Amino acid sequence: MPQARQFAGNFAIQVTGKILSVLIGLVSIAVLTRTLGQFGFGEYTTAVTFLQIFGVIVDFGLSLTLIVMISEPDADEKKIVGNIFTLRMISAAALFGIAPLAVLAFPWSHTVKLGVLVGAAAYFLMAGAAMLVGLFQKHATVWRSSLAELVNRIVLLGIILLFSHWGLGVVPMIAALVAANAVWLILTIWLAKTHVRIRPQFDFQIWKETLTRSWPIAVSILFNLVYLKGDLFFLSLLRAPEEVGLYGVSYRVIDVLTVIPTIFMGLLLPSLVADWVKKEKAEFGNHLNRAFSAFVILVAPVIAGAQAIGDRLMAFIAGSEFADSGIILRLLAWALIGVFFGTLYGHAVVAVNKQKLMLFGYAATAVLSVAGYLWMIPRFGMTGAAFVTIFSESLIAILTFSIVWREIRMRLPFVILLKASAAAIMMAYALKMLPAMPVLAAMAIGAVIYAILLLAVGGISVQTIRELMPSRLAAHKKI
Repeated sequence: MPQARQFAGNFAIQVTGKILSVLIGLVSIAVLTRTLGQFGFGEYTTAVTFLQIFGVIVDFGLSLTLIVMISEPDADEKKIVGNIFTLRMISAAALFGIAPLAVLAFPWSHTVKLGVLVGAAAYFLMAGAAMLVGLFQKHATVWRSSLAELVNRIVLLGIILLFSHWGLGVVPMIAALVAANAVWLILTIWLAKTHVRIRPQFDFQIWKETLTRSWPIAVSILFNLVYLKGDLFFLSLLRAPEEVGLYGVSYRVIDVLTVIPTIFMGLLLPSLVADWVKKEKAEFGNHLNRAFSAFVILVAPVIAGAQAIGDRLMAFIAGSEFADSGIILRLLAWALIGVFFGTLYGHAVVAVNKQKLMLFGYAATAVLSVAGYLWMIPRFGMTGAAFVTIFSESLIAILTFSIVWREIRMRLPFVILLKASAAAIMMAYALKMLPAMPVLAAMAIGAVIYAILLLAVGGISVQTIRELMPSRLAAHKKI
């Protein structure tokens, strides 16, 4: 089980790396939106969304299964990693080989279809790099995977800037992903050598065990796919590319925030698995409640801040042509509640090995989401898509929580929810009252106001902050 110092340090490293990657990614989005415009960015978003659908299918639960299998006692890490990585690359080659053919069945433009053909190679390479993150998480060397991703983002931004200078369009911008992701995969494999030398392995007994464990997660992911990517998919089929572009740029901004709970829970999952195997339900519940508190403190100001300065933020990021996407950002920010807590309890469902039970919940959410998208998007466009996304993410969070609650009847720390919400609401009101200023300055002031108010209402204490600093953590204190 990770010690508190180790967990806090690795979370800080990975989040810092991710923040840098996100900032570079936002610059890339700014260049893309200004170069391609609403129509071109809508086509770019459609092609990338289609490839992301195949990327979700390719995962097949292997990423989570890898973390669980190498975290178990006496695991043969070299064999497990080599075989699961080989399985991932073979399945990725097959599915991304199908993608350029499958896109022909849809009524999108030639540009979108050519973008899928070119981008399939990029997503194949990304599938391999993303597969190995669990290895670094297990060994508490997440700085290696963070470094590889950061280099990927820098290379991508450099190519995009060059292509933008040359005035190139949608397909070359997607082609930039191929070069950047090739660098990502090569660097990730090289950085993994300290732990395991990645070599193709074909132990079919391990393949069988892996697939036996991962298929319930895989089926869940297939259902998740419907509500995770359904908004952009159905929007691209039922509305104009310009509307897809407006929705897509807001979605990108929200999407970069969803990596935080994924990182956190990826690091925490080995501890949850160990707690459950040892039947330490009290400690299992403590881990979840601490994560709950951390997520509340993080997500409350983001939602409130989006309501206060969402329009200005989108104009700043994507340009004045995309200012209308601010209303979508304000709506999608509410979906972060479901994203954060769905991720929290979704990982807990894996830890308690109740993935099969959750299949019914994912299936029901998928059916309701499809019905919602088909009814809402033709009538309300991107606003309707956003409301269905909020509903589906919230429903998943409720269902995953209910399954975990059946296993351990823990009490949720609702006090921190009330205090963080109060601080966030006051912060938003203060931002509304302040005179006009650059959006980055407003964000910085908002963060300071929220921190002061949270301290004032007792949402978090100075002592707690000090205890969370790696240098102050006791050597054997659990998180």
